[in-house]
Amino acid sequence: MKKIYFSLLAMAGSFAMISQTVPTCSLDAAFIASNKVGVWPDSATNFVSGTVGVPYVQNLTVKVPKDTVQNPVRICFTRFEVSSPSGVTNYDLPPGLMLSSSTASVVSGSKLIFAGNANNCGSIYGTPTAAGTYTLQLKVDAFGNPGLVSSTCPSSPNVSTGSNITTQTLKYYIIKINPAPVGLKELSKDKFSVMQNEPNPFSGSTKIKYYVEDQDAATLTVYNALGAVVYQESAKTAAGDNAFDLNATGWAPGVYIYTVKYKNQVNTRRLMVSHN
Repeated sequence: MKKIYFSLLAMAGSFAMISQTVPTCSLDAAFIASNKVGVWPDSATNFVSGTVGVPYVQNLTVKVPKDTVQNPVRICFTRFEVSSPSGVTNYDLPPGLMLSSSTASVVSGSKLIFAGNANNCGSIYGTPTAAGTYTLQLKVDAFGNPGLVSSTCPSSPNVSTGSNITTQTLKYYIIKINPAPVGLKELSKDKFSVMQNEPNPFSGSTKIKYYVEDQDAATLTVYNALGAVVYQESAKTAAGDNAFDLNATGWAPGVYIYTVKYKNQVNTRRLMVSHN
């Protein structure tokens, strides 16, 4: 049972507290199809790194098991609750980040509640404001109904029932935040560079500035969280500073990836669309 609890808490989340909506999360198909339970990414894979001033998002898939057996007892799980431990502020997440889910039924005040025998998801998102390596702390309370091994667990347990079977604090998930990139004017003029879009987050329009060494073609491509192309534009550059004016009116709120390709070079960044 200990193995189940340890694997079941990878929900570290982070979001900027600046009028952002929770990104729409999705289930990882390969993890759901596997015979594993818990959270993906797991503690060995851990979470992606971030950069100061650049929107951050990490999708999380959560699989809560139906039960566990410790002869002569079968425990039918009703829910797992994730909260910040006493004396810990916001899970010890990097400043500017929070933990939440786009699934309304998962969010319960300051806690996240994941039903037994169910798959769900969450996100780590926001805009980091301070560089460093942060070890998260997550309190996990497992609730369930003990019975005989011969008993049968319900397919859809009542999440408001069950006794607190165990409480653990996980301290092995890490998020590394890198310093902000060097400003455009500080870069040598023989390099291709792309700046973070401004404003960001935004609704409506934003500007993506970039620098190139001579006249050629540059292509802007924007991808959604699933990797699908939602926008593409090409332009002839001038030597020096250039910019794409991106209009995202009507786009779904959330985090997108954008690339600017110039000759054989590609720079990638993230942008965040808020409610229009």
